[in-house]
Amino acid sequence: MNLEELRQAWPIPEPWSLSPLTSGINNLTQVLETSTGSYILRTYRRDRSLEKIRYELRILRVLQQKNLTFQIPAPIPTATGELFAALSGTIVTISPHLSGSIPQNDNLEQAHAAGQALAELVTTLAEIRVEPTSQIAPFPLSNDFAGWAGCPVKPAEVIEKLPLAEKEQNQILRLLENTQAFAPFLYQTLPQQVIHRDYDPSNILMEGNVVTGVLDFEFCGPDLRILDLAYALSQWPFGLWNTGREWSVIDAFGKGYFERQRLTLTELEMLPHVLRLRATTSLFFRLGRYQQGVETSETLLEHLQYTLQNEIWLEANKEELLSHIDSWYH
Repeated sequence: MNLEELRQAWPIPEPWSLSPLTSGINNLTQVLETSTGSYILRTYRRDRSLEKIRYELRILRVLQQKNLTFQIPAPIPTATGELFAALSGTIVTISPHLSGSIPQNDNLEQAHAAGQALAELVTTLAEIRVEPTSQIAPFPLSNDFAGWAGCPVKPAEVIEKLPLAEKEQNQILRLLENTQAFAPFLYQTLPQQVIHRDYDPSNILMEGNVVTGVLDFEFCGPDLRILDLAYALSQWPFGLWNTGREWSVIDAFGKGYFERQRLTLTELEMLPHVLRLRATTSLFFRLGRYQQGVETSETLLEHLQYTLQNEIWLEANKEELLSHIDSWYH
C-alpha cells in the first residue's frame, strides 16, 4: 500500500502525509495529515475476516446517526461509496481524527464519566439490529471459546510449556474448566444485546473529565449486556489491584454507569462469573493467536499472569465486590 493507492480510493484533498500512531495486537493505526485536517488510517490484520470487518463498519455507520454525546470512528466512504478499500491485499479504512487523550485510570472523576459514557453506549446499542448474512457477521458470543481461538487449541499443552509454577498453571486451567462449564447457564439466564466488548481506558478519549470519543468497535456484537461493564471494571484499576485503591476506581466507574443504565439483580449477582467469562474468552483468543504464530510466548505469558492476578483478587474479594455493587444499585 502507498499514498497513490490511497489517493485513488479516497477523494480527500492533498497534500497527504502518513505517520504511525499505534501498532496494537490487532491492527495498525496511522495518522493521515492532509490540507483539510487529520484522519485515522486503519490497516486490518490479514487474518481478520472481511465479514467481521463489514459488521463493525455497519455498526459504526448506524451509530453515526444516533445522538451520542461523544464521537466514534465513523468510516469515511471511498470514491465508490464503500466503507473500506482493499489495497495491496489489505483492508484499509479512514475515519476522522478524534480529539482527546487516554484517561488516567486513577482519576476518579474520569472513571465516573467513563462509566456514564459506557451506559449511554450500551443503551444506544440496544436499539441496533444488524442481521448476520454470508457477507456480514460479528465475532461469536463469548461462550464460543473455539470460535474466539480461531483454530484448534489445547490450553493445557500450551500452558505447561510456559515458565509458570505448577500452582499457577493449575489455577489458570481450573479457571478455564469452571468457566466453560458455567457459561451455558449465563446465556440461558441473562439479557443479551449488541455491546462494545472492548471498553477499556486505551479505547476511550477524554478532554478533562468529559468523554470525547469511544474507539475500537472491532469486537462489537451481540453478547451478554453486563459483559461491557464487567470488562471495564476488570481493566480500569490496572496497576491498583490489592493496593486498596482499586475500590475507589471501581466505585466511581460503577456509580457513573448506574446513573444512566439499570441492570437486573440477577445480572449483578452473576457479575463475578461474567468477569471470569470475559477472562476465559480473552485467554482462548490469545492462545489461538499464539498457535497461529501471531502472538509471542512473552506477551502470552504477560496476559496469563495478569489474568491470574485478577482471578486471585476475585477469589479473595468476591463478597466485598458484590457489596459495593449493591450500594450502586440502591
